[in-house]
Amino acid sequence: MGDSRKTVAVIGCGVSGLAAVKCCLDEGLQPTCFERSDDLGGLWNYRENSKHEVTTSVYRSTTTNTSKESMSFSDFLFPDEWPNFLHNSYMKRYLDMYADKFGLKKHIRFSTRVTRLAQAPDYESTGRWVVTTQAEGAARQTSQEFDTVMICTGMLNNPNIPEFPGLEGFQGKIFHSQAFRRPEEFEGKRVVVVGIGDSAADAATDISRQASQVYLSTKRGAWITSRIGDYGMPWDLQFFRRWYGIPASLFLNLYTKSLKRQFEMFYHSLMPAHSLTACDPLITEDLPGCIFNGTVIIKANIASFTKTGVVFEDGTTEEDIAAVILATGYKDTLPLEVDDCQSLQIKDGRLPLYKLVFPLGLKHNTLSLNGAIRPLGAVIPCIELQARWATRVFKGLAELPSQPDMEAEVKATDEAMKLEFLPNHRHIDPQAYCINLASEIGVEPNFLKLFFTDPVLTLRCLFGPLVPYQFRLVGPGKNGEARKAINTVWDRVLKPMKTRPIGPKEEASHHVIVIAICVSVFVVVAAWLLI
Repeated sequence: MGDSRKTVAVIGCGVSGLAAVKCCLDEGLQPTCFERSDDLGGLWNYRENSKHEVTTSVYRSTTTNTSKESMSFSDFLFPDEWPNFLHNSYMKRYLDMYADKFGLKKHIRFSTRVTRLAQAPDYESTGRWVVTTQAEGAARQTSQEFDTVMICTGMLNNPNIPEFPGLEGFQGKIFHSQAFRRPEEFEGKRVVVVGIGDSAADAATDISRQASQVYLSTKRGAWITSRIGDYGMPWDLQFFRRWYGIPASLFLNLYTKSLKRQFEMFYHSLMPAHSLTACDPLITEDLPGCIFNGTVIIKANIASFTKTGVVFEDGTTEEDIAAVILATGYKDTLPLEVDDCQSLQIKDGRLPLYKLVFPLGLKHNTLSLNGAIRPLGAVIPCIELQARWATRVFKGLAELPSQPDMEAEVKATDEAMKLEFLPNHRHIDPQAYCINLASEIGVEPNFLKLFFTDPVLTLRCLFGPLVPYQFRLVGPGKNGEARKAINTVWDRVLKPMKTRPIGPKEEASHHVIVIAICVSVFVVVAAWLLI
């Protein structure tokens, strides 16, 4: 007797693809994942550029901007002893461990590129799709029908290359940051990096250790922040909480003022005109030091190129420029051909999706786009909840609203994003987004009910950092280890910091800090409960 489980084609095997395969298995679906490279990991699979193809990958020096406690899969913690912020090699190991733990690799077809996606001949009645692939070295393409499809390729596939007068006549090297890997080739050279996102800052600081001079060109300012928050705690464990003990707007205002105090000297060249949450902040410890020692100089946006140099919009010129690196983002495109499907056509530079997952206008909800998001924080919890929700929709355990209702919500969300974010920076608040998806799945805890059975856990969830394990306390996929994971967050944060035994007095001073934080939190909680 054949396997009657619904078949799912998962396109891409990065973080989104792995989560999709895992969630398919959790719901009893039959996934087949197609990955064009010979290994899993997506962006986190560091690869040198080949002679024939430039793929999107982390830099050799890339470290995560979000901490391990906020960015883990909800049922698979990072090892306790690992650093709070991880070099890309740790991330690759973690994804390999995740795949091994849940037996995902046997469902992945490596070195197989998806070239075409089309509705099956009987789509109108079945909702099925035809996926055409070509394995590396194969002379012919093959096609296979699937009940559902999860596109997990992300949106970092098509580099955005801005146009500048004189660019064609520039004699130096010019390329997008997608192709940057190592700084050694720029030893002793003068380099311009264009952009003000994390990729631009990372490339500029990395190259500054080899180059004779680096110029960081930007047309707007940026809020600078650090991975290190108050008391040395990871910034995101301080920033992303359900309740701050004070109104969220007041907390945001105080946080912004603290950034102005900490980085006031640097805002002489980088002061932004937008609010802190209108665009992703620049999370870096290295850039301020490079600006201080002069190895990186902030410049205005590029006005034009000469044969050997760059003219900036403020009228200044820098000559003898050997290379220009364009860290100018990516266009929203899909890296595969989609036949006769208006729902997957990019409109006004974006793809309309219900809750940033399901395309509009399809007769059957048998297709999802996972990972096509830009959260102002940790990515993994968002895309894991996307996969948990999508697979339950495919299984028939969750229903989507009518097309008019979905279209109305997408329009309202788009209008809200236009007001909240800078143009072409349609980010999401990961905290609000995760809570919204968790409610759709039925895994958002009822904290009033939880308070009467476990008040300590409730207070840690409400006033402590929002960690992914909170979405394993109740509902589908409930995990008995979630409570312990929440209660031991700070143990895992501190574990990699305790690498040298210290004396009793030093240990006591550390405990005083921890106790002070706890007491302040509980005072606020007590006051809140008495109101």
